[in-house]
Amino acid sequence: MSEKPRFNSKMSSDVFISFYWYKEELQKICREYQLPSYGTKAELTNYIVKFLDGVPVSSIKPVRKIRRSTSGNLKAEDINLNTKLLNSGFSLNNEARKFFEQYYKVPSFSFRKSMGIKMREVERNADTNATVRDLIWALENSQVDLKHNKEEQTYQWNNFVRDFRLDISSKNYRTPMKVASILWKKVRDSNQEKKYSHKLMVNNSKLIEKYLK
Repeated sequence: MSEKPRFNSKMSSDVFISFYWYKEELQKICREYQLPSYGTKAELTNYIVKFLDGVPVSSIKPVRKIRRSTSGNLKAEDINLNTKLLNSGFSLNNEARKFFEQYYKVPSFSFRKSMGIKMREVERNADTNATVRDLIWALENSQVDLKHNKEEQTYQWNNFVRDFRLDISSKNYRTPMKVASILWKKVRDSNQEKKYSHKLMVNNSKLIEKYLK
């Protein structure tokens, strides 16, 4: 697999997403090119892809704003089921962790991905009516399939591309990202696990043979 290049504005989005970027790198890129620099890795990646695809910087807007009031953060004893998630000082911090430990009567509580997704949804929609009760509902109903969440899909695609590029056979193709995209669509639109495997390339060899070098 080729070495990750330094980011530059002439890079194609295909090349960009074919490499792994740390969140700190994505934030630095966004700040350097005046793109929104707050959000998840998936959101930051999406801003940069739009930029590389020619979307004007002025048209790339943050999908959500920083709406949590961090001044005067709530203590665990001040949090209850009716506490608002926005503009109340609530945040997924140690005080919130203590509250959930008490609520669930457990010695240690770990925040789940579904809770972070719910908080970002609330911020994105500026839902000032959402409460801790809604956050608990999201946690307890998280089996409602995270694979349909846009953020989760972005992670799956990035991991798929990374594993595809690690397969030495990917070097046999003129346009590896095109091949990766074709193979991704095969698993994305099926009930198969959303992961790359060499077997996937073999089973779809007829579909991608025209891209061989």
